[in-house]
Amino acid sequence: MADNLLDRAIGQLGSGGIDALAKALNLPSGQGESALRSSFSYILAGMLNRASSKTGMGYLFNMISESEALDLSSLSSAVSDPKKLQFLKNTGFKMLETIFSSRKKEVLEVAGKENGKEGEDLLSVSAPIVTALMQSQAKSKNMDISDLASFLIGQREYLQGYIPDDLLKAIDVPNFDKLGDALVTYGHAKPQEPRASAIQGPEETKKNVSFSSWFFPLLLVLVALYALNMCMLKGKDEKAERDPSMTSEEASFMESASEPVGDSQLEQKKMAENLGPDKFSDNLRDYLSSFSREPNREFPIRVSFEKRTAKITNPSAADIEALAEIMQKKPNLSVAIEGHVKGEGNEIAEQEISQERADVVREILLQKGIAANRITATGMGSAKPFPEGEVEKKEQRGLNAERISVRVVNYEP
Repeated sequence: MADNLLDRAIGQLGSGGIDALAKALNLPSGQGESALRSSFSYILAGMLNRASSKTGMGYLFNMISESEALDLSSLSSAVSDPKKLQFLKNTGFKMLETIFSSRKKEVLEVAGKENGKEGEDLLSVSAPIVTALMQSQAKSKNMDISDLASFLIGQREYLQGYIPDDLLKAIDVPNFDKLGDALVTYGHAKPQEPRASAIQGPEETKKNVSFSSWFFPLLLVLVALYALNMCMLKGKDEKAERDPSMTSEEASFMESASEPVGDSQLEQKKMAENLGPDKFSDNLRDYLSSFSREPNREFPIRVSFEKRTAKITNPSAADIEALAEIMQKKPNLSVAIEGHVKGEGNEIAEQEISQERADVVREILLQKGIAANRITATGMGSAKPFPEGEVEKKEQRGLNAERISVRVVNYEP
């Protein structure tokens, strides 16, 4: 069970910090703790909702890990200084854009209804405080982005009773049970590691093998092969003595006749072009049936989008249909859909478009009846270019950089 961040925030501020904040923000006497607890809940609810998308979770992770640490122990003295208090408000106001994104205006209106004109200031001050506590947790437990997402999910139970329906409406969440729900089922699972039995074999089948049990049978095989080879050489010498030598014209005729009709180099080239690349479905099925599977292997699927958009031009692509069929037949298979784009300088835009494209493919699979908890979608931006060794031409590398790939997350036959 995750630590209760609301209790931790109130506990770290202490009565002195709470009273100092209440005075600085002109909160009604005796209502400082309840107002702060409510405001902290707003911030955590916004974080949970923002983290429901991979892009949003990335922004939150960067904000939490890169923000300048706020010393909560000296907060009482800091908020008594008008300049420091205003700096804290300005910092927090910028954080609200990351936390609530395009819904910030609506959230501030709800906060104003609950706490009057101090509602905006209260949220602006609360954002750096909650962020500082999240940062402290992340550093002390060495959290990566997945760990931080899990920690956020654990906070939802502590928010029960503190989130009004108006706030849920402002952040476009139908009800409290749906708050952060996408983060629970849509999180990016870690890839399955190779099975130990696939690498080493079951331990109980290992037995001690004596030297004599393999050496003498091997020696007999080698002797038999040697004898067979000598017989073949003797037969070849006898045949050479019986058959007269061919003339140069005969040899030339035999060599030209040995080439099968229709298999010229040009025709072989045309045949190879007609066959096309290896099928996605065949590659994936072979991978799933293999005894030892290489983790993190990518399976690019042939699907196309309009340039710089997530509008798919072939929603009924054969590879998507094949993936849906494979997943329907293998209920224990879960996959990650990853969107990739070419690096053109704007990393945020690349991240967003790759995420949207992965989401589109995931949605198509959901419509085909695949359970949501079996498919994750992640926008990789341009962070994972197509390996140069796997394609020959520079133009082809650029084409493959714009791709949707499938990666097996978990599979038990």
